[in-house]
Amino acid sequence: MTPLRRAVLWVLIALVVSWHPGPGEAAPPTSVGGVAIDPDAELIVALTDDTPNLDPRIGMGSIRSNYIRQLFESLVDVDHQGKPVPGLALSWKPVNDVTWEFALRRGVTFHDGEPFNADTVLFNLDRMFRKNLDRWGIKDVAAGTAFDKVYPFVTRWEKVDDFTVRVHTSEPAPTLWDFLGREPLVPRAWTIKNGVEALNDRPVGTGPWKLVVWKRKDHMAFERNDAYWGTPPLARRLRLQVIPEAAARLAALRAGQVHLVEAVPPLDAEVLGRNAAVRVVTSVQKLACRVYLNGRTKDSYESGGRDGAFVDPRVRMALNLAVNREAIIAKIFHGLALANASPVATVAYGHAPQPPYPYDTGRAQALLAEAGFTRDNPLTLQLLLPAKHYGQAFDETVAAVVEMFKAVGVQVTVQTLDFGTLLQTLTKGTLPPNGGFAACRTSNNLDADDFVRDWATTTLVNWTPYPPELLSLYRSTRRQVDARKRLALLADLQQRVRDWAPVVSLYQEKKAYAHTTRVLQFVPTQELNMDFRGVALRR
Repeated sequence: MTPLRRAVLWVLIALVVSWHPGPGEAAPPTSVGGVAIDPDAELIVALTDDTPNLDPRIGMGSIRSNYIRQLFESLVDVDHQGKPVPGLALSWKPVNDVTWEFALRRGVTFHDGEPFNADTVLFNLDRMFRKNLDRWGIKDVAAGTAFDKVYPFVTRWEKVDDFTVRVHTSEPAPTLWDFLGREPLVPRAWTIKNGVEALNDRPVGTGPWKLVVWKRKDHMAFERNDAYWGTPPLARRLRLQVIPEAAARLAALRAGQVHLVEAVPPLDAEVLGRNAAVRVVTSVQKLACRVYLNGRTKDSYESGGRDGAFVDPRVRMALNLAVNREAIIAKIFHGLALANASPVATVAYGHAPQPPYPYDTGRAQALLAEAGFTRDNPLTLQLLLPAKHYGQAFDETVAAVVEMFKAVGVQVTVQTLDFGTLLQTLTKGTLPPNGGFAACRTSNNLDADDFVRDWATTTLVNWTPYPPELLSLYRSTRRQVDARKRLALLADLQQRVRDWAPVVSLYQEKKAYAHTTRVLQFVPTQELNMDFRGVALRR
């Protein structure tokens, strides 16, 4: 067995293709587990916010994914344990060290009847890498991930036959199945005919749900896709209702106006857990919440002639030592969070546990003094906070962290702003030299690479670029095709990043959901989205 084949063995083991009844082969079931259900019901789910658009290329954040993945699907799907399973691809394998092959699922159609095939995949790859857009007559978009810059070693893609695609690289890419395979795919002919702008209005996908109504900032309504290639949803309709305030979401749940709510505040989760009419379920998420600091040197990433105030790793480590994470997790999250010192989420493949940052204000002050910051010359931080975007517990955590920074002599000013304005600031690179921002890092992928690449490429969150030795180690992890060697390199990199401290790690979320007892078979995932395919409503 070649090293590359060993590198992806954990993926191939997961590729046990389950049998799914084809469209029209069977009527929706009327019971699950011996309990009668209503196959014509509408499942109503309360979310914290709407999505501004539905084009997957613009990005797959924690809010947007809940909407996008009801409509669109990827080559690689994920089960409830976070393992890869066949989606629009039945299988994927390395042909050699620089070629991957995807075998596509047959008999799949988009909601408008357009067939899914190799041409669909090639078109989507063109969009991802900004190739041939003029030929298709479509516009480029401000993408969440610039694939042509982040993955420049992907050189070309080809159609072997109508249901086989090969992707070629200039160097070994053991995680290609992940970073390409997890991208949601849009229809080729429909997008060319209607333009990419139409993807943000009423798009069509291959997913289990079809979009019916979108009343912006209020709700999005779907109906079951009866032509779905897999097992159709167990409810006829799905309604994603926007209720920003947590108290209002829970009031709607208690009143029976919604069946399921996300982002239950930790204290409320504790109280609801004692309510016999409600079920509370939690899941560790890929949501790593941090304070990002401007550690760019004046010659890095067009930073504008001045070094960032946080170039010195002693300063960044001092701020990590100033944070009492145990107190935050106990008092604000009531245990519904993790203190993870690794840059990689605990549920990602390749995560290596790291020693926690101790709470040590004395050492923090000593490190600041070593770096030249004293009472007479204090460190200042202009912190940007996207208030109400990540929830009440996040806002409370940031407020607590600000006070902890002040306790070791850092002068902090906080500017609240909406998330869109924060993104504009980061995209333009206009964070001040002593600037920082609080945000949560999520991932659309399954592998650790998506997290450790943060400081290697020009991205919104890369404000402290890798030094040469860490950049070299990172590149080694990306190219290593032997699974055991790669995991060892990833563990080494995570340990070094932990000590280098590019960000102030705060917590990794355990997300809480609550639903009425009428809801059956809801299982929270470790991904950014909720999966409603197997959810039923008791009759």
